Amino acid sequence: MMRRSRFLALIGSAALVLALGGCTGLTPVYGDLSAAAPGAARFNFAEPGNRTEQIILNRLRTVFPNPAGPDDPVLSVSAGGGGHWTGISDAFEAGRPLGVNVSATVRIMRGDEEVFSAQRTANTSYQSGGVSLADRASSEGALEVAARSVAESLRAAILAGYRPLPAAGINTPRH
Repeated sequence: MMRRSRFLALIGSAALVLALGGCTGLTPVYGDLSAAAPGAARFNFAEPGNRTEQIILNRLRTVFPNPAGPDDPVLSVSAGGGGHWTGISDAFEAGRPLGVNVSATVRIMRGDEEVFSAQRTANTSYQSGGVSLADRASSEGALEVAARSVAESLRAAILAGYRPLPAAGINTPRH
């Protein structure tokens, strides 16, 4: 009797999965890829002022690859890293946890008008090795990790809050 009830439960589950499978469709996570889609936005990218800005802008160029025209807005990023903090334990000089943060602001400008802006911050840490060259490399690596995290957060903010106009091909913010 126990085997029969398990068999019927298995058959019922399979039928339910097949029935529900016919009701669903596959769609991209961020919606359709029409001209009004966030990924269809076109930007002229401002030049980076430092390595952190370069990492963030490179990621945003990858996300928004459409070629921009002279009338498309300018996307700029101002970013900086630092704020070194020490972890909870400072018992040993070598091996102590150290932290860095990256803060960045993205601005989308059409002429003199700011049509979108967002600010994000990310923190990360690394472990001190007690050797200055290794510490410097670890610090730079941690800054890059934090910059990539900020870039992803800014990407999500742009996708969530900024929409191009589909008909005219001009980018505008979503209200």
